[in-house]
Amino acid sequence: MASKILVLLVPLAAFVFQSLFQPRVRFGDHNHVYNHVYNHVPGTCRLVEGVVHGAEDIVRTRDGLAFISTGMKPPPGFNPDPWYLQAVGKIHLFDLKKPEDGVRELKIEPEEILSEGMGPHGLGLYENHAGEIRLFVVNHHKEGDRVDIFRYVHPEAKLQHVRSVQDPLLYSVNDVLATGMDTFFATNDHYCHAPWAMKLERFMGLAWSNVVYFNGTTASVAADGFSIANSIATTPSGDLVYVSDTLQQHVRVFRRLPDHSLELQRVVPLFTGVDNLNICPETGDLWVGAHPSVSDTFNHIRDRRHLAPSQVLRIQNAAGEYPEVTELYANDGRQLSGSTVAVVYNRRLLIGTVVDTLLYCDIMVPM
Repeated sequence: MASKILVLLVPLAAFVFQSLFQPRVRFGDHNHVYNHVYNHVPGTCRLVEGVVHGAEDIVRTRDGLAFISTGMKPPPGFNPDPWYLQAVGKIHLFDLKKPEDGVRELKIEPEEILSEGMGPHGLGLYENHAGEIRLFVVNHHKEGDRVDIFRYVHPEAKLQHVRSVQDPLLYSVNDVLATGMDTFFATNDHYCHAPWAMKLERFMGLAWSNVVYFNGTTASVAADGFSIANSIATTPSGDLVYVSDTLQQHVRVFRRLPDHSLELQRVVPLFTGVDNLNICPETGDLWVGAHPSVSDTFNHIRDRRHLAPSQVLRIQNAAGEYPEVTELYANDGRQLSGSTVAVVYNRRLLIGTVVDTLLYCDIMVPM
């Protein structure tokens, strides 16, 4: 810990100088020539009514029920557009088999979960053989980050709270990957806690963030050495795990070992600000929501009039020697700003954003 503090303090003066005299440096865009976005869609697309404060993460069941986190609060020390401070944390439901029905807000029990100020971020989902669905929600709670586990009750369309998990190793949680009824992997996107130190950590590209495994009782570090460990997903078989690193602009492929540690197999460079990952269980394809310019996304959070480009990628054979990457959607921000996630079901596509809205598309291009 002390050595890491020293590493931060030594370049602090340079960071202050950089912030004061070169404010236009693009965080997250420095590893590649700035991407120009050419608008294209995979078919007919429309905005989904009822989502105005983001759809930061989306997970779906095998039969097309999509759970959506909305109302994520900007991180401490961030100066967001006042519009976004009005956001209320909620979980929405969208049935991809009936897209014309739109979204509906899920009731959460007990109501104290909401009254305490829910701050939903990343989502995970687990379906057991009996058909029970559990939703794992990264909650930036006022008393610290935690993972809330809910049981989905289908007839009433509600979430019943099962338990909340807090642990010293869960301190800057971004995403969660459910592996059982109360076990999961989670990503910490920063090591530092203080807002100024988090900014400095990003500025220097320090590889201090990690992935943690919770076995139902205790947590342990499963993998480390990330600049920003953002999202996490697994193959349908569960033997491989994918982790996105936004600052390094790539996805890392790991083999899951018997002790639940992760062994690096390969790296898939994507040359874009990789955000949330989703696996299509029918094909095994990896779907990626991304930011061609992370700095524009940050500026969009500060001022919603500033547009941020959006991008959706599909990766086939992601764990193989020659992954095939296809861009299915791109927009300069006029239709959709700051895309974070993409979920597909039966040629129907949902694209979420950090603080903007939600887009639905019928995929008409060859797949």
